[in-house]
Amino acid sequence: MGFENRDYSQDESWKDTGGHDTPVTKWIVILTIVLFVMQVLSISPATQTSALFELLSLKANAVLEGQIWRTLTFVFCHEPSEIIGLVFSLLILWRFGNELERMYGSRELLLFYLAMTLFVGTAFTLWGLVVPLPMPLYGSFTGALGLMALFATHFPRMEVCILPMIVIQLRWLVAIYALFGLFPALRVLQAGGGVIGLAYASSVLSIAFALLYRRFDWHLVAILELFSPAKWRRSLRSRAVRQQLRVFQPQGESEDLDGKVDSILAKIHEQGSDSLTDAERAILTRASEKIKNRTRL
Repeated sequence: MGFENRDYSQDESWKDTGGHDTPVTKWIVILTIVLFVMQVLSISPATQTSALFELLSLKANAVLEGQIWRTLTFVFCHEPSEIIGLVFSLLILWRFGNELERMYGSRELLLFYLAMTLFVGTAFTLWGLVVPLPMPLYGSFTGALGLMALFATHFPRMEVCILPMIVIQLRWLVAIYALFGLFPALRVLQAGGGVIGLAYASSVLSIAFALLYRRFDWHLVAILELFSPAKWRRSLRSRAVRQQLRVFQPQGESEDLDGKVDSILAKIHEQGSDSLTDAERAILTRASEKIKNRTRL
């Protein structure tokens, strides 16, 4: 069943979920801004390049050499000349990140953002095994697009005002931004880069990750807890306790109740019920209760 057929997709608008705090979204925005300022301040007058940008942007060959942090840090990198794109991305991230954090919780949103970034970064790095990638991948647009796509899976027909007098449904806005995400790839293709350009469209994979996350209803916090050492220790202790348990057998309880009942019934047949002792009558009572319990089950 498509998203447009679900109950929540029929709503044309969505009300705010409340005033819950959203620390993860705030810190992502703050960290992105702080790193951008630091990148600007670290620009070398001689080379006109930022040392911090060179350290954090995603370069496939550098990751393959062991600098694996780049698969996460690239989403916080921006060219100093692209401040308009940065502001645009942060506005999207703030708008939809806040709402999603209220819906999913801070821990789940943080894990979603990191997993989505790692997914895109790994895909780009794998392209580096196939073809040489001359330019790094960077920009918070990847994260912003993924958050918008996830929100759109809940409210695809929500109307968004992008310009005065211009209103568009959220699902179509995601499609438009996906085209913008293809722009770096088109630029490389136009310059004669060939198949290399497809690697720079990997930021659009954030949409694919959001759709998969929603489609299969992943709960990353629960998945992460499966590998928690504390959870494994509790499980081992519980198993050890269960192994030490023993079934309590009351004194005098017969291990062969059926056999005793057979001999008592034979005695009744030969001598009559008046010949039974109190102990034999008690055995018959226990056997009767046992049969009743089996019947109830």
